[in-house]
Amino acid sequence: MTLTQPEPTASKKTDTDTLLTLCQAAIAKRHEEIRKQDREDDEQAVRHARTAAQVVFGEDAANSLGTWLPSPDMPENTYQAFVELVPNTSLIYTVRRTAGFGAFEVLAHCGRCSQQMTTRIKTLPELAGALHKAGVR
Repeated sequence: MTLTQPEPTASKKTDTDTLLTLCQAAIAKRHEEIRKQDREDDEQAVRHARTAAQVVFGEDAANSLGTWLPSPDMPENTYQAFVELVPNTSLIYTVRRTAGFGAFEVLAHCGRCSQQMTTRIKTLPELAGALHKAGVR
């Protein structure tokens, strides 16, 4: 099968300027929708993390954690937020978007040896132990 270019017709030409303007408007609208969804996802991730911290660690401990921030690169189909506990050590909360309870992990980076250590956390004493391992005294 061979494709051939149709014969040009003088009566109807494509208005490329209008078409490009409409395409750019559609792209801008879609980008705004994506940014809005990203903001909503970030807010949801932080909300989940705060709530879970209150349940797992208690109100006082959760309030002492500091400011939860959305993770810059959330894994697919999850909400993820973190709070910096001390320099180079963060508490990360990850939960699936489909519901359920998520998991806390402490991620500690060693500045001297450039290694990182991840410790899963289920209780306040485990959080204290992970902080101790990370060098917090």
